[in-house]
Amino acid sequence: MPGYVRVFGFYLNFVLIATFLGMGVGLLRAQQAERLRWLAPVALLVLFGAVKFFANVVVQAPVSRDEYVWGIFTEINPRVRRIGIAPAAVLLFTLCAALFVPLGALLGREFRKFRPLVAYSLDVAGSLAGILGFAAASALDLPPVAWFGFALGAWALLAFEDKRFGTVLAAAAAGCVGLVHWTSGPQPEYWSPYYRVNVYRVPGRLSVHVNGSFHQYMMNLDTAHARTDALAALVREDYARPYGLAQRLDTVLVLGSGTGNDVAMLLEAGAQYIDAVEIDPVILTLGRVGHVQHPYADPRVHVHTGDARAFLRRTRRRYSAIVLGTLDSQTLLSGMSSLRLDNYVYTVEAFRAARDRLATGGVLITYHMSHEPYIAAKLSGMIGEAFGRPPLVWYERNFRLFNYTFVAGTTLSPEDEARARAASPPPPEAADPSVALPHDDWPYLYLRRPTVPGHYRWALAGVLAVAAAMIGLGVGRRRFRPDGAMFAMGAGFLLVETKSVTEMSLLFGSTWTVNVLVFSAILVVILAANLLTLRRPLRSPVHGFVPLLGALAVAWAVPVRELLWLGPTGQWLVGGLLVGLPIFFAARIFASLFAGQEASTDALASNLLGAVVGGVVEYLSMLLGIKALYLVAAACYLAAWYFASRGPTAPVGPAPAEVRPPGV
Repeated sequence: MPGYVRVFGFYLNFVLIATFLGMGVGLLRAQQAERLRWLAPVALLVLFGAVKFFANVVVQAPVSRDEYVWGIFTEINPRVRRIGIAPAAVLLFTLCAALFVPLGALLGREFRKFRPLVAYSLDVAGSLAGILGFAAASALDLPPVAWFGFALGAWALLAFEDKRFGTVLAAAAAGCVGLVHWTSGPQPEYWSPYYRVNVYRVPGRLSVHVNGSFHQYMMNLDTAHARTDALAALVREDYARPYGLAQRLDTVLVLGSGTGNDVAMLLEAGAQYIDAVEIDPVILTLGRVGHVQHPYADPRVHVHTGDARAFLRRTRRRYSAIVLGTLDSQTLLSGMSSLRLDNYVYTVEAFRAARDRLATGGVLITYHMSHEPYIAAKLSGMIGEAFGRPPLVWYERNFRLFNYTFVAGTTLSPEDEARARAASPPPPEAADPSVALPHDDWPYLYLRRPTVPGHYRWALAGVLAVAAAMIGLGVGRRRFRPDGAMFAMGAGFLLVETKSVTEMSLLFGSTWTVNVLVFSAILVVILAANLLTLRRPLRSPVHGFVPLLGALAVAWAVPVRELLWLGPTGQWLVGGLLVGLPIFFAARIFASLFAGQEASTDALASNLLGAVVGGVVEYLSMLLGIKALYLVAAACYLAAWYFASRGPTAPVGPAPAEVRPPGV
């Protein structure tokens, strides 16, 4: 969905929230599973058709004083219609939730065939298999036709016990796969674990687009070519300008090397050893194959696929220059978080880590496309705080690939500073000098200050309104037993899971492989807690809350950056315990509560609906910081403790009609 409706990538956890909402409402209607399953083929076609529709509509990026959202569209026909982000996001959220209603009902039907905890364990094992399948698809760079062809085809085959329904589902699945193929368009399209990537040939260069928006050029920056290409000559000048401030360029680290423009320029400047780090394997491959200068084929270049911050932490080499390419990301880290891929690169702590890897006399060169003056002010402030003095700044009003260049180093002289100021027009002043500098606990470069921007508030209000309406329809006239403890457990667990993903990303890198490992580990911990509870149940679920709250307190009190001095084994061990223990204790309590449920579908529905609230509350990290999510989660678990100690909640809805034996 965010691959074709680009701005939806900034609401990525809406898909997760919609999944929980739809499954929860479906569980409330498990008795109507046979009837509701007919909604699935219709919901599939409508959702896929909506994505196809929005792929040809400009969904405008929100204009907010508090946040900048990328919106550089150059491949869309200007005659198409334009609509706002909130209506598009809420509509796609609703359609996604509707798809999972019949799936939730069918899940509820299957749950009744087993004891509650056995059913839930099988469900978690299936989720683990799904994560591993996702990992395989990502590793192979498979396109959506393969994802949906396999998944929907398997579902249709399983449904053929009812030939009529199986036939309808197979026809809908074929229609959906056809829509996916049709949406992709005639241009070459590649799918990385992060983006939909397209390549367009324009005069003199190749243009790389991600999720429908311009990302970067592959340019021939050779001296001879620049004599005949005015743009190439200007870009060469932009790249080369800060090199004159480096005492030497023998050993260089390029973070965010992309398709290789920075690397090609550094090779020409005489670099003898280059570490080139790029997180996206598809963009890296495009650079290897498509860049006319073939910089990645040079034996002086050592290519690393991974996260920039993690590489800074691992490398023991010192560099005469460290170059941060235009790392500005256009998507979120994962569907669990409101962080962007590049958030942990642009923090005070990250610039300190870069400073520590510089050799004597080395310089840090940061290129950035700052569309708002306050973003440039943040970058200048962070670099200044890390190096103890403000960086030199070049500003280009008529920009090409970037409009700001920042240079920092401990040996830069006043003459260097005067030369930099003379070569650049004065940058526009930041509108608000009190902008907040990003740190690891609040790594939001594109937010002016701690707040939840207005477009998120509108979209979240729409999500909550849709959720309330769907829950009302789900309950209807049936007798529903809401479970306050399970609801609060769901909200708290999603917040802890979100915090786990972000902390592990800081510790090990913001890559899809880290996400896969974290999600898989969480599911394994839940499965282990279930199996342990089946053998040795807690005497009372209430007894598990004390160690859970203690584990949350320790995780909140110990900053992740304090683990960075440990080796990789120590980081995995200690970091895993900090993240895993709260999840284990929470899963143990959940398993004990769930094992004794008479109405297991109502309990699981309550839990999933609580997760919807947790997904909405996660956006408070923009205001309070990421660490505060532990405190909000602790409040949820305290509420769960309170409800669990009170006992079961009274049912809601009309009582079932009295059934009398014949003759009585």
